[in-house]
Amino acid sequence: MKRPLDGLCLALALALASPLASAQTAPAAPSAHDRPLDSVLQGAAKDAYVSAKILFNNGDFAGAATKYAQAYDLSRDPRLIFNLAICEKNARHYARTEDLLEQYEHALGARITADDRATVDAALAALRNLVGTVRLAVTEAGALVSVDGKSVGTTPLDAPLRLDLGEHALRVKKAGFATRDETFDISGGSETAMAITLMAEAHGAQLLVVGEEDATVAIDDKTVAQGRFDGRVAPGVHTVIVTAPGKVAYKAALDLKDGETRSVNVTLESDKHRAAVWPWIVGGAVVAAAGAVVGGYFLFRQQPAQAADPPDNLGSVQLPLSVRGRR
Repeated sequence: MKRPLDGLCLALALALASPLASAQTAPAAPSAHDRPLDSVLQGAAKDAYVSAKILFNNGDFAGAATKYAQAYDLSRDPRLIFNLAICEKNARHYARTEDLLEQYEHALGARITADDRATVDAALAALRNLVGTVRLAVTEAGALVSVDGKSVGTTPLDAPLRLDLGEHALRVKKAGFATRDETFDISGGSETAMAITLMAEAHGAQLLVVGEEDATVAIDDKTVAQGRFDGRVAPGVHTVIVTAPGKVAYKAALDLKDGETRSVNVTLESDKHRAAVWPWIVGGAVVAAAGAVVGGYFLFRQQPAQAADPPDNLGSVQLPLSVRGRR
């Protein structure tokens, strides 16, 4: 029983053989594109091509693709694009294979034979169910788009993304905006529309102040909340004051950095000192008033008559003779 990709492998193998086969039956004076690559390529381009064939035969398709690409950059021979497509197919990079085959057809243009075109078209048809497309719409122009860690362009993209079936990781980023990361699945032969909204980054610090329900929260001498404040403030030093009736006020200077989140829980203490001083002050007034009354009493009351001075001698006082001192 044939594997699902056997037809694709056969089509690509036939397509790979086509340019070389046509070169063997070419007229006596063939053009450069009708002659085998070994006889056309020169210098560094030929060295890269020879290295690519060795790597391909050893199963190193990624290395072979690198060398085929190098040889193409030096020679611009479109047949090397086809060889690149074979490497990507063997590495199971079907979307990349599809791109390269279409590029190969476009590069050959009118020079492509009917048989070669039919073979490449058959290979593209076989790839269709292994590849999906994504139409990406991003709210901001100039955002960098990458898929699976590889850059695919800047918004707005010139064309839909062409991806292998399976799961992919998308990242869209732009300076001044929060980066968006999305994971999505691609089904072969399908087209998906994705809309990405980039949100501007909010600069500043996040400050949370939690006090009692009846407490007043002020920041930089401005009342901002009752009981609880949760909001953004500019980076820098801010004065936080929390007050409540009959409680000792809380005051602190907070140095907040850009992007920092700070939480402050405030429990106000009862103002016992004030509670003690007030009765003392009131009591002092009462005592003072009472003193004034008492002083007035002693000041204005009538003084009693003075008693006569006691005699400075016994005079005629007679003591009983029978009274004697105790022994």
